Amino acid sequence: MKSVLGILTVLICLSSISASAQGGGGGQQLDPAARAAMMKERYKALGCNDVQVDSVMAITNDMRPKMMALRDLDQDARAEKMKEINDERNKRLEKALPADIAKKVIEAMSQQRPGGGRAPNQ
Repeated sequence: MKSVLGILTVLICLSSISASAQGGGGGQQLDPAARAAMMKERYKALGCNDVQVDSVMAITNDMRPKMMALRDLDQDARAEKMKEINDERNKRLEKALPADIAKKVIEAMSQQRPGGGRAPNQ
C-alpha cells in the first residue's frame, strides 16, 4: 500500500507541484514546461536516457486522468482502483525500461510522498 500511495503522490506532483509545498513558506506554482523539465531531470538522475525519460513521462501522463477520476470514489473503492492503476503503470514501466532502471523509477515514485496522506497499510 505504501508504494500505491507513493505513486499516487508522484502523479499529483506532476499535475500540481505546489500541493507538496504546503506549510513551507508558500511554494510557487511551476508552469507545465518547468514542471516537466524538473521531472525529466529526476528520471535522468535515476539512469534513464532521453528516450527512456520520454517513455516514463508518457506513461505517467497516460495514468493521470485515470487517477484524477478516482477523486469522487469512497476511500475503499479509491484504494482498490488506485492499486489497479498503479499495477498497470508499473507493468508498463517494466516493459519500457531495463529491469534495473524500472526498479529505481518505481521505487523513487513510491518514496516521493509528502507528509500528508493516509497511513500505510490502510
